[in-house]
Formats: sequence, C-alpha cells, structure tokens
Amino acid sequence: MDLTANLEIFSGAELISLISQGKKTGVLYFDVSGEKGELCFIEGAPVHASFKSLFGEEALYNIMIEKQGTVSYKDKIAVKDRTIQNNSASELLSQIEKRKVEFDDLAKKLPPFDAILEKRADGLGENISLRKSDWAVIRIVDGKKNIKTIIKDSKLPLFEVYKTLEYLLSKGMVFDRSQSEKMKSELLSSMNNIVEAFSIKGANTKDWALSIIDMVMSNGYETIGGMLKYSGEKFSADDAVLKVLDDEKVAKLKELLYKASLEKATGDLGPMIAKKKYKELMQKEGVSDGTF
Repeated sequence: MDLTANLEIFSGAELISLISQGKKTGVLYFDVSGEKGELCFIEGAPVHASFKSLFGEEALYNIMIEKQGTVSYKDKIAVKDRTIQNNSASELLSQIEKRKVEFDDLAKKLPPFDAILEKRADGLGENISLRKSDWAVIRIVDGKKNIKTIIKDSKLPLFEVYKTLEYLLSKGMVFDRSQSEKMKSELLSSMNNIVEAFSIKGANTKDWALSIIDMVMSNGYETIGGMLKYSGEKFSADDAVLKVLDDEKVAKLKELLYKASLEKATGDLGPMIAKKKYKELMQKEGVSDGTF
C-alpha cells in the first residue's frame, strides 16, 4: 500500500491511525516547505521519527502539527533505527492531540504572520536567560522580516519556534512594530486630549503641553519624555519611542498623566472647574475615573 497525500487534506494523525490499524510496516516521508521528515512503522507501531534536527517522539510531535506540505507512504520498507520509546500508536496519538492544543494556544498569543518584529532597545534586561533556540530566533529579528519569514529562516521545528517567539514577546525582548505604532498613537492622543481639556486655547496651551512632557520626564520616563515634541498644537514623538513602549508603560503613563493633570488643573482653575473638565476628559478617554 503506497500513497501520497496533502497535509491540508489528510493530517499526519489520520495516517498514523490508518497504518496502525492495518499493522503495516513501512515509512511515511514528509516534505514540509523543503524540510524532510520521516516516520517509520513496524507492524503498525511507530518506532522511529526524524524531522529537522529532532529525533524520536519530539520529532513526531513536531511533524504532526504541520498543516502544509506533502506526505508519502512506502510499504514494506526495512526499518533499522528505533528512536521512539513508546510504540503504542493510541498513546502517541493522545499526546499528539495535547501538543496540538498547546500549539494552538501559543498561536493565539502571537501577532499575525505579516507582523514585522524588532528588537527592544533596552536589550535583554536582568534575570533573563536565553536558550539556544531563543538566540537562533532573536538573531534573525531585524525590523524588516515578518513572523512568517522568521519562522522559515530559523530552520527550527514549528512548535519550537512558536514557543520561542511567544517567550521573546512576553519578556519584551522583541516587539510587533504595528502594535507599538498603535500604542504610540494612543499615548499621543491622550496627551492631546489632556491639553485640550485643561488649557485655554491661545493663552496657555503650550505651557500645558510642556507641563505634560515634564510630568513624563519627572516620573521615571526620561527616555520617553526626551522623544516627545509639541508643535502645531499637537504632540508627536520620534520613531525611536516604538522600541521602548509597551502596554504596561502606556497604561501607567496615562494613569499618571490623568492624576497629575487633575492636580495641576485644580491649582490653575479651582476644584469645581477642574473636576468638571476632568470628567469630560474621562468620558472622551473612555474611562470612568482615570484608573485601570
């Protein structure tokens, strides 16, 4: 029984079930984006697997999560290597299903495949250790390649590179430029809203804008504050700010600016007018009281 199939139509797990039920001896040959893999059977029991740099069960699990490529089966091929310790097809299929669930969970945490990744400006930080696979991926990140290209160029098994990307993103060592652009826009919009809410147009607008920048600078965000500019009644920021912004910093900065601007406005306008303008600001910002 020889056959050829497309992984988009027949999954590797389905083929394992078919070969196991038929108690066949032979080899499944995989071709995934030019990367070769094989899974060997003796009387329906998986006994050997290889894929990229992996062997045994890890190779098997990584082949099984691939959804694109071709696979062919050659019957009655002599099998010499034995790298799979657990030869129970049913138990291996159960583990494959668990890996697929874990893989899908990782995929949900990653940006879209067309997202461009860049290295964070402040590097690795403290108490962060990198594995060999982490170094292999982070070396490829150059601010030009998207995730799809990074996965391909890494030459790593798909599950491994997904796990690595999720780790690097969660630790802030790399970032999605498009997401950072959104965070930059969100922060600048909030700063513009604060100035508009509390300043008197044509009188002290620039003074308020400079006060906002000073609030940023004097509260531990000197790097971000140094990249802020105000001209034409609008805030702007150097593109370099993208390398230092993250969700947590933007959230904390906005909360800080809400509170500090209310305090300044209370002194400038009096508590009644300041609270009225603050309430209007919060409505425009889509938050109830300036906290998160």
